[in-house]
Amino acid sequence: MFFFILLSCQKQQEKTVLNHEKQSLVLEHKEEPDSIQYFPNALTYQYEIDDLKEELWFYVNEETQQILYVPNDDMIQAVISYPNGDYEIYGTSENGLKMVLKQNISAVTVDEVYDNLLKPLAITKTIDQSNIQQKNIICKGYQFDYLKMQGSELLFATAQIPINSYQIYGFSRLNGDVRITIGLDYINIFGKADLVTHIQRPDFKLELLNYGPNPYEFKTSDYQYKK
Repeated sequence: MFFFILLSCQKQQEKTVLNHEKQSLVLEHKEEPDSIQYFPNALTYQYEIDDLKEELWFYVNEETQQILYVPNDDMIQAVISYPNGDYEIYGTSENGLKMVLKQNISAVTVDEVYDNLLKPLAITKTIDQSNIQQKNIICKGYQFDYLKMQGSELLFATAQIPINSYQIYGFSRLNGDVRITIGLDYINIFGKADLVTHIQRPDFKLELLNYGPNPYEFKTSDYQYKK
């Protein structure tokens, strides 16, 4: 009789331990940080150089103010921009190791705007977004006079898109193959709320096609930070 009572108590203790372990596993799973970065919207540009047309995409999370760019490079899977000026570069080494490198563009957080470089013009452009069932984007025209050389270019910008435009321009200041090289750096020229939508130079044209829902997910848990 004593043996059965002891056995029953032992099973009850094991059951309690197992239940406790299951609860711990559930708690640990709930506390695990989300490794999926989600970007609900996309900025879609098209640019033309020497009659060659290409598209440039930026994926945007307005809530977190993160912006993701995917370079045209087999070794680099994504670059994520943060409002504090950090840029995390997710890539694969020649040995197949998935690594995260970090650069910081401090100018992303600065509010200074140079005077007398932009001349407002009495012209506007409208980006028709009826094809994606979004509001039209109104863009104001400016003449941008170069600071260190003769000449100018025609620009249009909008304040309708709720992001820090300096994060977009900061991709042009990164080091290495992740840097955007088409001349999309207007930090200190426009304010942070003004996003360039059109650029017209003698040898280069760029236009924003649309901004709207176009979800993109990127898994970060497979990557390790390089020390």
